[in-house]
Amino acid sequence: MSVPRVPSGAADPDVQHTRADGPSALLRAAEEISGLAPDLGWAEASGMAEGLLDSVSHLLADAASGRDAPRPQPLVVGAIGGADRTPDHAGCRAAAARLRAHAPTLADHPRPWVATAAGVLDDLADLLDQVADRTRRGALGRSDKGVVLRRLHRSQQRLRDTLPPEDPQAVP
Repeated sequence: MSVPRVPSGAADPDVQHTRADGPSALLRAAEEISGLAPDLGWAEASGMAEGLLDSVSHLLADAASGRDAPRPQPLVVGAIGGADRTPDHAGCRAAAARLRAHAPTLADHPRPWVATAAGVLDDLADLLDQVADRTRRGALGRSDKGVVLRRLHRSQQRLRDTLPPEDPQAVP
């Protein structure tokens, strides 16, 4: 005896959870993105990259929870004073690939801050690939560090521009 199959479509209650912009997909993306930790070779740059990924994860979680606007987030500053080292080429490439896998589906999300986050993920993926390429051709210099930090600051500012203004009356 065969079991009748229910056709999938708008009447299917699980459709929302399988769509790329559905809450469960956003939460899966947030979880994966927050677990990435590309090592750019400089403590400041690696810390800022991790802060950007954490901020994007929070934005995705806000969208998944159905918020009309993202919650305010603290400003993330990279660690200062760590010893410079060779960037992790393979880690940068792997993180860039995962970020690129999420960016296209997030770019079409109806919440504008998710689309902005997708653009930041794409820019960060490009930066990680460039760091990996430069690392393969030789050591990165001090001038490279300045370029990387400026690009990370610019991406951080793009994310901050999507957040609601902070309430001056709020208690820290």
